[in-house]
Amino acid sequence: MRTEKDFLGEKEIEENALYRIQSVRARENFPCHSPFHKEWYMAMGKVKLAVFLSYKKFSDALRKKYGENLPIRLIESPTMEAITEEASKLADGHYFDQFIVPAIQGGAGTSVNMNVNEIIANAALIRLNQKPGNYAIIDPLEHVTIYQSTNDVVPTALKVAVMEQLNILEEKIN
Repeated sequence: MRTEKDFLGEKEIEENALYRIQSVRARENFPCHSPFHKEWYMAMGKVKLAVFLSYKKFSDALRKKYGENLPIRLIESPTMEAITEEASKLADGHYFDQFIVPAIQGGAGTSVNMNVNEIIANAALIRLNQKPGNYAIIDPLEHVTIYQSTNDVVPTALKVAVMEQLNILEEKIN
């Protein structure tokens, strides 16, 4: 077990769990335990992947223009590569067993977005030969949510999932 802390206190979490204390609290706070459909989680991975790929192009352009005299602090390349790879795996359907936030919850998807961010961060930490929970290296908020808003990511992923399911339905009909 590993101990994680937040402003409410401490929680024991399984050592290799890819979720974090926020997801555990959300699962405890919402009585329904029905999960979202796997396709929606995969769409969340696709949206995150698109953000990370865009961030890489942005970073490359800044480095080309400014060299080492960057006007802002960028996320280090190994970190971006790791979270990009893990978002890609999420988009392919990996880690579904780590989504512990129920489908019916309060808010506009903040808890489920954090569950996704935590999974990507901890999977990326493992990819870099670190232990889950070592958030000084990769943090779900500092690194995985770069240039994102829950209010954008969640409805965009829902639209992506619906469009993909409609395409599948159309193929079956034709």
